[in-house]
Amino acid sequence: MVTYRGYKTTVLYKLESVMGTPVTVDAPVKGKIQNMTINQTNNLIRVAALGAGRNEVFVGFGNYECSWSMEYNPAAFDFLEIGVGDMGGSGTTAAPYYLAEADFRDYTTGMKTATIEVSGLDVSGGTFNTDTLISAVINTIGISIELNAPLKCTLEGYAQNVISKATTGETVTADTTLLWIFSQGAFKWNGTAVGRVQSATININNNYDPDIGRELGSRVPQEFEPGLRKYDWTIVAKMTSAIATTMRDAFYGQANEPDPGVASSEPTFYDIILDFAEGAASTDRVAQILLSDCSINDIAKPINIGDNLVEVTINGAAKRGTNDTTNRPFKWWTIT
Repeated sequence: MVTYRGYKTTVLYKLESVMGTPVTVDAPVKGKIQNMTINQTNNLIRVAALGAGRNEVFVGFGNYECSWSMEYNPAAFDFLEIGVGDMGGSGTTAAPYYLAEADFRDYTTGMKTATIEVSGLDVSGGTFNTDTLISAVINTIGISIELNAPLKCTLEGYAQNVISKATTGETVTADTTLLWIFSQGAFKWNGTAVGRVQSATININNNYDPDIGRELGSRVPQEFEPGLRKYDWTIVAKMTSAIATTMRDAFYGQANEPDPGVASSEPTFYDIILDFAEGAASTDRVAQILLSDCSINDIAKPINIGDNLVEVTINGAAKRGTNDTTNRPFKWWTIT
């Protein structure tokens, strides 16, 4: 009996040009993948009948569903194109790489699909077990950083179909780009770095409903239609005077106490940036996740005698990625 291990498993992908038509994968995900999960279900149709006793009399195939999830440490954000929108730029200071928000899913200016190949080799090195996900999309993206850890990206998505074979996977040289770590990062509120941040998270939800694109005559979805896009963010920080005034008052909508919401029903909005930089010299890399029209929904400030410094948790939302001709929530480049 052969067995399989994660350290002998590769994950490769390539953007598709037609829904439901797989392509030969040719690129690794830029970064270090920690886990990859594929979930499939037949949604079996189970039927009992009057006069036929207590047992089921029919079991048939229902809607086929495939979902997948991945956690990895990103070195760049190319792979997230299937969850955000078109990638552009050249990676220079003047023209950074970017991901631009797309309002719908298509193969020109919209959100694309990808073929993803997950290929494992048994421990004896003789037999492959390869799953090829066809027309995969990303439903949710979670970008997070915390003390003493690298940048982490958690993804959940769907695929139209899967082909599984005991065949050799495609061979591509693994990506060697350096990861981003906590000491290179900063969380900026309206252009100013917030002090004593312990962790920060930005979440994007495309709100796909995998059943919307179904039709008679097929067990698999014929299309994936994104729903309303939502941005949420969280920071955990040690209490500072800036948090006690600047961010608290942004939460209130005015100084020192909650705004009555009469003169304006909306709070003042701000920008946030999750910023990473190797330095400011030529060939140093920079990466940013940028959100605009940001607001604070809630602040929790537990105070315990044994905890020494008071720590606060701040949760908020954003309307969009930072506008730069188009809304671009992700940018990364090498200083030139």
